[in-house]
Amino acid sequence: MDRQSIRAFAQLFFIVQFLSIAALAQMPALSQLPQTPALSQPANPTQFTFVLAGDNRPAHSSDPQSAVPGNIFCAVQRMNPPAAFVLWTGDTISGKDPQHPKRMHDQYKEFLGIAARAGVPVFNAPGNHEMDDSNETPSKTMKDLYRKYMAGTYGAFSYGNTRFIALDSENEPSNAAKSVTTAEGETKVQAPGAITKTQLKLLKEDLDANKNMAHVIIFMHHPVEPYEKKDGLDAASKKALEDLFAGYKNISYVISGHEHMYFNQQEPKDQYTPPPARTDPSQPPTYLVSGGAGAPLKSNTPGSFFHYLVFTVNGNQITPSLIKVPEINNCTQ
Repeated sequence: MDRQSIRAFAQLFFIVQFLSIAALAQMPALSQLPQTPALSQPANPTQFTFVLAGDNRPAHSSDPQSAVPGNIFCAVQRMNPPAAFVLWTGDTISGKDPQHPKRMHDQYKEFLGIAARAGVPVFNAPGNHEMDDSNETPSKTMKDLYRKYMAGTYGAFSYGNTRFIALDSENEPSNAAKSVTTAEGETKVQAPGAITKTQLKLLKEDLDANKNMAHVIIFMHHPVEPYEKKDGLDAASKKALEDLFAGYKNISYVISGHEHMYFNQQEPKDQYTPPPARTDPSQPPTYLVSGGAGAPLKSNTPGSFFHYLVFTVNGNQITPSLIKVPEINNCTQ
């Protein structure tokens, strides 16, 4: 075979490889939030640490952010060994005001300035306060503002041996005539959350394309397994996700916010227990709620305290730690 034939064969080989990879569609790339640095890959792809928290929005639209999210991001900046990045489960702002985009811009600016203190990439899965209007209805204007000032409303990225997937759960819920929600939704009123058909399709394709990953971490705002049923996903979305997850052995954790508390679905509701380590990939995913980053806490539950989670990845094992956070400012930056 002469040199020209070899070159032509190589080009054909790479085209076939590209088309094979392209056939496995995945979630869109999830960008880090503005003012936080770009993601860099780990020196050791099987050993790294990341942080998760969420639900820091102020009690009222006229209130500034509390000290809690600043305390969390400052703690991240001081971690040793350092955290690779932070995942956030939404409700970063008071929001719900599409009639005043300047006000939304100012709220995002305040939060982003606080998030920048971490010194590492921060990725967010948006909640109802970013997505809705004052009537608790998903608003196209609010979604557009989120995309303008923050990032895409859903997506994914890979880091070392793990795939991280953010879902947008603030969409029109299903009804008796539809098995799952069909649109990005401006007709939803109040909870529950819902996952669109588009996201479910992309999620399945993404999971199929990443079966070689040791772990998949999925994070979103509305819980699949909430403390209170009214705060979770609609029944069709919940069933669709649980049925989908049952087909994969590498989904390690599914983590949500929305409920302003910590909750480990595997344990009794009358007590809180630290999140369990993930050591056996044959087990179903662990469902956690982490919504204690500064928003007014849910009343009278064992998990009603401000907190964040630190996850240490070591090969096929992930070990999470629950860290309580003071409400008073202890950030020295």
